[in-house]
Amino acid sequence: MFTGSSFTLTSPAHAVAAAAAPQAPKHDFTFGDFLDIINPLQHLPVVGTLYRAVTGDTIKTPEKIMGDTLYGGPLGGLSAIADSLYQQKTGKSFGDTVLGWLGFGHDAAPKSDPAPVKTATASMPAPADTNVASLSASLERNGVAPDVAQRALYAYRRSFTSAAPSVVDTY
Repeated sequence: MFTGSSFTLTSPAHAVAAAAAPQAPKHDFTFGDFLDIINPLQHLPVVGTLYRAVTGDTIKTPEKIMGDTLYGGPLGGLSAIADSLYQQKTGKSFGDTVLGWLGFGHDAAPKSDPAPVKTATASMPAPADTNVASLSASLERNGVAPDVAQRALYAYRRSFTSAAPSVVDTY
């Protein structure tokens, strides 16, 4: 391969090999990404998690690492890398995990069944026991977590007990 100041000559075999090589995902840097880097609300340890939970804002990994390094120095950068690796492995950041433990996460599982299942009304037929058993077996066979399966069965039974649940009943 010959490289000049304004051009590059490659052999045809090298060009084919370069075209077949896997390409790294491209990261487009926008003005919004720049704002994420310099916004201290994104990078302060507890405040950043609460800020993103309240506003629904997100931050990309490179911007998180750069901003945490900007505001926290080398330790901030290391903690951002550790948080990014943890999030890649579990799907949740350290802050989201702690919020979930405290019961504030958007997907925090209820500690117990929120309300007893109402009895079926005359206008709404009760679900057949075979349907409930089939749904339960299907959830178990597909590896659904037990707490999620319990909520799904509760929702299925509840769909037969009231035509229009109140706002209080849904939470």
